[in-house]
Amino acid sequence: MLNRKQSLNILLLILFLIALLSAAWVADDAYISLRTVDNFVNGYGLRWNVAERVQSYTHPLWLFALSAVYAFTHQAYFTALFISFVFSLAALLVLARQPNAALGLVILICSKAFVDFSVSGLENPASHLLLALFVIVFINQEFSTDREIFFMSFLAGLLMLNRTDAGLFMFPALAYILFKRFSIRKTGLLILGLAPFIAWELFSLFYYGFLFPNTAYAKLNTGISQSALFTQGLVYFIDSFQRDPITLITIAAGLSLSVESGNIRLRLLGLGVGLYLLYVLSIGGDFMSGRFFSAAVLICVFLLMRLLEPVKLRWRLGLAGLALLIGFLAPYPTLLPRANQPAFTQDDLKTGINDERAFYYQTTGLPFVLANGGKLSDAEGWVQHGLALRNSGKTVAQESNVGFMGYYAGPGVYLLDIYALSDPLLARLPVPDPNHWRVGHYEREVPPGYLETLKSGSIQIKDPGLAAFYSQLNLITRGPIFSMARLRAIWEMNTGQDKSLLAGYIKK
Repeated sequence: MLNRKQSLNILLLILFLIALLSAAWVADDAYISLRTVDNFVNGYGLRWNVAERVQSYTHPLWLFALSAVYAFTHQAYFTALFISFVFSLAALLVLARQPNAALGLVILICSKAFVDFSVSGLENPASHLLLALFVIVFINQEFSTDREIFFMSFLAGLLMLNRTDAGLFMFPALAYILFKRFSIRKTGLLILGLAPFIAWELFSLFYYGFLFPNTAYAKLNTGISQSALFTQGLVYFIDSFQRDPITLITIAAGLSLSVESGNIRLRLLGLGVGLYLLYVLSIGGDFMSGRFFSAAVLICVFLLMRLLEPVKLRWRLGLAGLALLIGFLAPYPTLLPRANQPAFTQDDLKTGINDERAFYYQTTGLPFVLANGGKLSDAEGWVQHGLALRNSGKTVAQESNVGFMGYYAGPGVYLLDIYALSDPLLARLPVPDPNHWRVGHYEREVPPGYLETLKSGSIQIKDPGLAAFYSQLNLITRGPIFSMARLRAIWEMNTGQDKSLLAGYIKK
């Protein structure tokens, strides 16, 4: 027989499942990864454009999970949602087994950031599951055995394999374990646990020629001042609070109570969240409202569950009721989903941040796709444009918003992405006007002769310094993978020896 707590948790999990099914959608950015998945499964390698080795994704672990299922289904949309549901439900089951789980489930079901990005085709669900496991292990284990230390580090390695910047969440905890149990052996175990991430970095450096994904260069190498990014980051926090107040309230409460608790481990977990939030602030946030808060709110929910466990039941029920009230007072409550929510507002156009799920929901929302016979309704015309490119005979096309379009265009079309997420040259050039830009959409000017270079296969870039730089980059991304000249070019590019070649072009 189930007791009342177990019955309540099961009821909340069922309610959560309904909320996830109602909210399910797939983002355009997810299809950027799915183009690489399609190429990988069909034997073209881990490439976005099959002609060159460029990492256009930030989440190797998520990409391999997608690929494992896609190899059987060859169906992008339902593969992305299936993987999202598997990881999300696993994370929720882990949470539901913890003390005071009902409060945590109530908060998360009201968090728009957590719900929306648990079923979006993006990598958030894998981060949620790994972080949930990491937090539980760190709180409950003494790390007196080699096995415990290795497992903790292994979870960290997998999480960083899913998103490198997620390592900020775990850095204080890992540093604490290393300090508390320091020895050569324990240090070796921590490093061994990070093997998945280290192995990927070595592979990435050899295969792609760089330690970091191309998206990192595209979004962090913009020429925009740090003060402007910091200001935009503040706008990102304010935007999230206005749309989804329970998420930032929970984060603030979790951090505050962890500091006051006197518990060193809870404080360290809070410190990890603080480091990550500072990072989000420093990069200007994102154009997807709430996306970078879904993991932070999950950790803070675990903190609150642990810190409030000794509180009397009536007070915890009151807090759960307060969370529900705040959730229902949000502009678009997760428990009252609207199918006709506006895709964007005038404020979205001013801030550059929008409710990404609302923007795509009538195109990729699960209820709409099912009603359309399992096919995406192509409101923006990107699917049809991609199919038209596939059948056009074109081999090179210059485009923006390349997710759906790129996937449906297929491997036969080389797409020059002006947002530089998948283009190795544009990603290393600043935006043309550092005073006019949209966060996450850092459009670059195509250098004279670059498009002709891609079409002809011979370098026709007009600027001699840029042409020389591209020659090195071309050798890295397209040259014979084992050639000594390529390995030398990788060394020179990663140590900044070729950076001076860009100086003349950038000054212009």
